[in-house]
Amino acid sequence: MNRIWAALAILVILFGGSFWGMNEVSRMTTEVTEMLVQVQDTMDSGDTEQSRALIQQVVNTWHGYHHLMSYFIPHERLETVSQTLSTTQSFLKSGTEDEARAECNRALNQLHTLMDTEMPYMNNIL
Repeated sequence: MNRIWAALAILVILFGGSFWGMNEVSRMTTEVTEMLVQVQDTMDSGDTEQSRALIQQVVNTWHGYHHLMSYFIPHERLETVSQTLSTTQSFLKSGTEDEARAECNRALNQLHTLMDTEMPYMNNIL
C-alpha cells in the first residue's frame, strides 16, 4: 500500500511540475512577445530612442528568463531567439530600421513557434 501512495505522490509531483513549467513558458513568451509588439509600435511611430530602450529591456528580460526556460526547452531553440533579439538590437543601434523590423518579426515568429511546440497539444504528443 505504501508503494501505491509513493507512486501517486510521484505522479502528482510530476504532473504539477509539468503544469507549472507549461504555465511559466507561456507567461514568459507572452510577456516578451508583448514587449516586442511595443518595440514595433515605437518603430512605426518613428521614436528611435524609445525603440532602442525597449529592445534593451526585451533582451534583458529574455536573458533573465533564459535560465529557467532551459529546464524545459532545448538550449539551441532558446539561443536562436537570443541571436535574433541581439541582431534586432544591433540594427536599431546602427539605424537600419527596416532590417530591425524584419528581425523583430522573425523573433515574434520564433516565440510563437516556441510556445506552440511546447504546449501539450495532441499533434505535439503524437
